[in-house]
Amino acid sequence: MKGKIIKLPDPEKHLDFPLMEALERRRSIRKWKNLPLPEQELSNLLWAACGITKEKYGKVKSKRTAPSACNSQEIRIYVIAEEGVFLYDEENHQLIKTVSRDIRKEIGTQKMMKAAPLGLVFVADLSRMKSPFLRSEEAKRFSAWVDTGYVSQNVYLYCAATGLGTVVLSLVDRDKLHHLMKLGEEEKIVLTQVVGHSG
Repeated sequence: MKGKIIKLPDPEKHLDFPLMEALERRRSIRKWKNLPLPEQELSNLLWAACGITKEKYGKVKSKRTAPSACNSQEIRIYVIAEEGVFLYDEENHQLIKTVSRDIRKEIGTQKMMKAAPLGLVFVADLSRMKSPFLRSEEAKRFSAWVDTGYVSQNVYLYCAATGLGTVVLSLVDRDKLHHLMKLGEEEKIVLTQVVGHSG
């Protein structure tokens, strides 16, 4: 059912795993077991990617685990699962269903990606980039593409620390995926990333 909201459990922020070891173990993994991620694991993963670390107050924006140009917070994460497409609402730490269809096979064009257990789609909402320093289309796109890298690396480090497998994809039919996800004109797909239990 489109519009369905899934409230995620609070993220577990105190994982006993050294940062330097996570950096050493970070790898791209392209084989996964056909197992769903538990809700708690998904909660932890999404918070690590770009969850809220400091609540907003007054006119001051919240802070996230990943930086963004002029704190635009333009990178939105969509979760692509068997049940459909979900937008991660980081302010309320919940998922909002936007499409009731399994489109996981479309998150990458490589054949090996057709069996991806869970996909993350990093979408840059350029309409959020309102700073005078980001007036040009070129400045917006460059900054959004860099910001996506921060979020993606957070996913890589979390996966390395918890034994999950992940790989970021740039070979994506963005026009087709944009259509299937029913995104707006100002929403641009930058990259996708697969996450699952290592095969």
